[in-house]
Amino acid sequence: MPEWAEDVQPVLKHLARLSIPDRMKFYGVKDAAKAKVVHTQNQACLTAPCIPAIQRYTGVVYHYLDYPTLGKKQAARKRIHIVSGLFGLIPGGTKIPIYKLPINPWLAKYWREVNTQRLAEAAKKKPVLSLLPQAYAKALTLDDVIHIDFRVQGGKKTAGHAGKAIKGRFVRFLIENGITDTKDFSEFHEDGFLFDGRDFVQP
Repeated sequence: MPEWAEDVQPVLKHLARLSIPDRMKFYGVKDAAKAKVVHTQNQACLTAPCIPAIQRYTGVVYHYLDYPTLGKKQAARKRIHIVSGLFGLIPGGTKIPIYKLPINPWLAKYWREVNTQRLAEAAKKKPVLSLLPQAYAKALTLDDVIHIDFRVQGGKKTAGHAGKAIKGRFVRFLIENGITDTKDFSEFHEDGFLFDGRDFVQP
């Protein structure tokens, strides 16, 4: 069984108990037929074919991370950790199947203790950098974590959805250059973003 199998079981049981309308909300779909397909897919996660998480995700951040062309793939699989609604906090190298389950308050509460423990075990008291959106950050306790944001208009507002591309490039920069200290963040200055000691700001 996958290493995440035991912790996933309560989530699968909760999903199975939901009414169809509530299940649609959980899956973020507006069509009952689509919700049924997603539900069947999620319930089969324990036996479905798997690939490393860092290859499974295809969103904007992962597109600009561009894992297939990374020179340090092993470092990426080990150093990058992902918060998943179905699997919790996992290293990029953890193998997972196709699924769909956006984070929500119930999932954030369920995973918080598990994720916090996993993070502590993985970090081993080393610095941790978080680029998580607020909804996903609620799925673990981040006391001793470095939070970095990308801000535009001279720092007046966050880059938001448009900032996903620059986040992907930044993570790629960290991995390819073996960056482990914030003092080296200033070496990253793509798209006019400059590190001000706390965040990256675009004039």
